Amino acid sequence: MGHIMNAAPSKIGTLAAAALVVSSMVGTGVFTSLGYQVGDIPSGPGILLVWILGGLVALCGALSYAELAGALPRSGGEYHFIGRLYHPSLGWTAGLLSAVVGFAAPTALASLALGSYAHRAFPQVSMATYAVMALVAVTGGHLLTLKTSARLQTAATALKLALILGFILAAFLKTGHGDIRWEIRPQVDFEIITRPAFAVALLFVFYAYSGWNAAVYMLEELKDERKTVSRSLVCGALLVMGLYVLLNAAFLKAAPVADLAGKIEVGHVAAQALFGEGAAKWFSGLLSLGLVATVSALVWAGPRVLHVMGRDFHFLRVLAVKNQHGIPVPATLILSGLALVFVRVGNFGQLLTYTQFALTLCAFLTVFGIFIVRRKPRIEGAFRCPWYPLPPLVFLAMTGFVMVRSLVADPGPTLAGMATVLLAWLCYFPLRRAGSGNDGA
Repeated sequence: MGHIMNAAPSKIGTLAAAALVVSSMVGTGVFTSLGYQVGDIPSGPGILLVWILGGLVALCGALSYAELAGALPRSGGEYHFIGRLYHPSLGWTAGLLSAVVGFAAPTALASLALGSYAHRAFPQVSMATYAVMALVAVTGGHLLTLKTSARLQTAATALKLALILGFILAAFLKTGHGDIRWEIRPQVDFEIITRPAFAVALLFVFYAYSGWNAAVYMLEELKDERKTVSRSLVCGALLVMGLYVLLNAAFLKAAPVADLAGKIEVGHVAAQALFGEGAAKWFSGLLSLGLVATVSALVWAGPRVLHVMGRDFHFLRVLAVKNQHGIPVPATLILSGLALVFVRVGNFGQLLTYTQFALTLCAFLTVFGIFIVRRKPRIEGAFRCPWYPLPPLVFLAMTGFVMVRSLVADPGPTLAGMATVLLAWLCYFPLRRAGSGNDGA
């Protein structure tokens, strides 16, 4: 079947790690979130403010995670960080949530978005079929070698960025049909910002930026891991923030608010308004290819969480198996299988809110851990978060605010997310008493 702890024969460089981070962020969220925002935020400056705030929060999180990765260099992301900084039971909870809620569900969402755009271009095949085909093909590509995974990710990311930049350029050169208000009205815009709906919009934006931490999940597979992870996280967050602001401005310039509101495929709507139905179909087809990079990033990074958990928990030992090329095959197949289940049963809007609350909570706890790490002796050469303690404080304040306001504005999915966190945590104790788990994280 493979080897339990064999080392991967090659390592990932900065370019592939940055491609992983960028593609983990630039995916489903930015091509779907605007449709859920424009109805409650009828202001161009208000919409762009949401995306700028989300980018600043992601950058603050990236700076904090880069320091944590330097102090606690091991793959696994939140599973490893929270387990080491707080308690193994919380690490177990974060690991389970990262695998199921942080990777399997978003992989399904990205696959569904890909399928939705592909169906727009070629309606002969159903959206679900496209989603399943893409997920299976990408999984097969990541079961080969680490070098193949890196090449696949880099090429898919380059294609995606070329498509996005091309669309942005076309939107600003052509005459669009956007009718949203761009004039800043301080009193009106302040009232919009203080609504609970603004916090819910931020939750969708946080989902669109989620993935800024992607490189930490496979830290042990990076060349010069401390430098590579800090460069990929920070540069990736800055690049994506610029792209997101420009892309949403392009969507709003291209199409009227009434056409965008409530739509999942806002990219198709904007392209249709700019180029007409025929050209929009081709754009949707190309965009579905670009979303392959997002599915690929999630399928590549996600199994590393399960793999590290398999190394720490005896009853999950099968997940620690790697093939001769250093690929965690059982973990990859299980995560992709879970994603296929979500493709068949998931509700897009509720699944988005449901997944984001649990992910935000795990990130909140992880970033808070930087204050614990700072009390320990400094590791020579490890990255230090600049302007400390401002970045972690900004991240904690914003994510805490959004979690509370989203609970007030949309309690159903948020309570379901809280219940999932509690259930995952409670599972740890009977497993430990039965001798199935250990205290290592």
